Amino acid sequence: MKILITIFIGLFAGVLDLIPLFFVNAPLFNMLSIVAFWLVATYIISITKVVKNSILNGLIISVLLMLPMALAVSATNPKDFIPMLSMAIILGPFVGYSLGRVNSKKGSVRI
Repeated sequence: MKILITIFIGLFAGVLDLIPLFFVNAPLFNMLSIVAFWLVATYIISITKVVKNSILNGLIISVLLMLPMALAVSATNPKDFIPMLSMAIILGPFVGYSLGRVNSKKGSVRI
C-alpha cells in the first residue's frame, strides 16, 4: 500500500512540475522526463534518510538528484538552470513532508 501512495505522491509532484512546462510549450520528451524524475526521486526519498526531518530530507535529496540534470540542461539552455533547481527546492520538501506523513504511525511529521 505504501508503494502505491509513494507512486501517487511522485505523480502528483510530476504533474505540479509540468504546469510551467505547458506555458512554454516544452517538448513531450521533456515533460515525460520530469514526471519520470519525480517518480524516481520520490522513491529514493522514501527509502533514504539523510536527516531525521522529513521536510529537510526531501529538500536535500531532491536538490542532489536535480543538480546533475540541471547542469546538463544548462549546457545547452542556461536560462533553465534556476527554474529546474527552484522546482526541486519547492517540490522536494512537499514530497518529504507527504512521505513523512505516510510513514509516521500517528500521521505527524517526523522531526
